[in-house]
Amino acid sequence: ELAAIAVVNTNAAAASALVTWVVIDAARGHISVLGACTGSIVGLVSITPSCGYVQPGWALLIGVIGAIIVYCLLLFKRYMRFDDTLDVAICHGCGGIAGAFMTGLFAERWVNPNGGANGAFYGNPIQLWYQIIGILTAIGFASACTAGILLPLHFIMGIRLPHEDEITGLDLAAHGEHWQAAATRAAADLVERMREQQEQSGNATDYEHDNGTFELTYKPGSTNVKPITLQYSAISSLPCLMPSLHSNENFQQQQRDSHTEKDPRDSKATNNELQMMQF
Repeated sequence: ELAAIAVVNTNAAAASALVTWVVIDAARGHISVLGACTGSIVGLVSITPSCGYVQPGWALLIGVIGAIIVYCLLLFKRYMRFDDTLDVAICHGCGGIAGAFMTGLFAERWVNPNGGANGAFYGNPIQLWYQIIGILTAIGFASACTAGILLPLHFIMGIRLPHEDEITGLDLAAHGEHWQAAATRAAADLVERMREQQEQSGNATDYEHDNGTFELTYKPGSTNVKPITLQYSAISSLPCLMPSLHSNENFQQQQRDSHTEKDPRDSKATNNELQMMQF
């Protein structure tokens, strides 16, 4: 019976959090699959501490409240100035804290007679303080373990990326993955359309033998921050780039060769120039 209640509560909280997230997204003018997935995850995280201690009705409310809290925190994340890849700290950390706190409010002993206790809403307010102590203990334990891992790494190899690599993204700066091919085809398509427009306007120019560059420039809003320009080498004979690029037997070798010739992380790279693959 307890396992059945836990399963029902888990699904109920995930569903209510998903719906809540989608409703908020709709109110703000944009519904996304990513938002729906994030909402369901937040619901699962929020109900985890209490899935075996509350009734399904409270599970629905826990999912709603957890989704609202996390959504609001994500809206203000840009002002918090800290790294939170994939919103893990807010979704899992804050969602879990909210769920643990609400366990102290909505728990009922009859749901779990062998190990449960009533919450503040059922005449046992001290349980809420137990939950708060548990939350603070978990935060302290996790912080100590994280510091024990990251501090040695900070002094041994560093835990921060160069600013240019953060802007560029690790797919290219560190891994050189296949997205380059997609970016190359996108650039080729852009130039091909430019050619067509030039021909239609009667101002055709010979781009076939031109070795120009593409530039992506970040212009900061503050005058105290320097702009950053990333340059990409233009590719000659652009029409040869076809969707079958990934099937090229030498694709991986060409990637490795291009990065051997010029590593984007090389300090000798001028003006953060990022060489695209040559075909």
